[in-house]
Amino acid sequence: MMSERTTTDLRTLHHSALLYATPGEFADVAGQYVERARGAGEVPVVIAGGEATEALFDRLGTAGTEGVEFIDAAAWFTGPIEALGAFHEHARNDWWPRGPVRLLAEPVWTGRADRDVREWLRHEAVLNVVLAGTPTRLLCAYATSTLPTTLLRDAARTHPLLTDAGGTRDSPGYVEPARFSAECDAEPLVPPPLTAARKVFASGSLPMLREFLAYQALRHGLRDSYGFVLAVNEVATHVIREGGGHGAVWLWREGAELVCDVTDPNASPRDPFLGYFPPHAHRHAESRMWAVRRLCTLVEIRATRPGTRTRLRVRVP
Repeated sequence: MMSERTTTDLRTLHHSALLYATPGEFADVAGQYVERARGAGEVPVVIAGGEATEALFDRLGTAGTEGVEFIDAAAWFTGPIEALGAFHEHARNDWWPRGPVRLLAEPVWTGRADRDVREWLRHEAVLNVVLAGTPTRLLCAYATSTLPTTLLRDAARTHPLLTDAGGTRDSPGYVEPARFSAECDAEPLVPPPLTAARKVFASGSLPMLREFLAYQALRHGLRDSYGFVLAVNEVATHVIREGGGHGAVWLWREGAELVCDVTDPNASPRDPFLGYFPPHAHRHAESRMWAVRRLCTLVEIRATRPGTRTRLRVRVP
């Protein structure tokens, strides 16, 4: 049997990367993890693909999987903020009321663009902050035989703990989430194309900005632009109230996505986790950016000289 740490600081998240070499090793370690959850009266949840799910059923049997909630990984891992939002909704409405959650997940890495891989790795780091202090344990599975070495290295950098057949131990490569997030932001955004539509905004001009956004969205093929316009308007509102008081937007089509940059010429980003926490009555800026991230496919924030550039992406059906 694998050993497990028994002392857990309630202010930190028990977040471990399961590094497995074979399906059999995965089934053994993951099976023990699920058995502990059932034995301790916790809420066991498995988010995995068909092969991993089948391996667990073979290892545990029908009786051993009773009470375990299985969720398809492809349906869950559609986007980092979608997954985070889904977790909070399930946890608050169903899982946490029944007890501590012990979640096993195997993220989907196949077919991801480099930009998407970076954001999913940031997601792993952010979980250490967002879920700290909640009754949650996370075990994230990584196949060492098929995943790139760089990805496995970053798994060790975003998880405080590492798990294998020998047990669970501290990850020597772990870095603080704020530092890892800063590394993700080190690569600057490519400037908007020269053909991008542009409009400046300031206090009192948001209605005109919304009209401009709706027109440009329709011109680029986004017929239902309500969510997109709302997201850009919220960022512009943040610039006016919390930032430099005025800014500009650039908008263009990039493949199957509509892209919009919002610039603040005076303010620099201060909170690396802005928009990753669920809405709170007394944190208005946080609530606005949470909504923005939920409405978009991807939101990227970069410090510029001077100011800040926020890039929003939405899919065009």
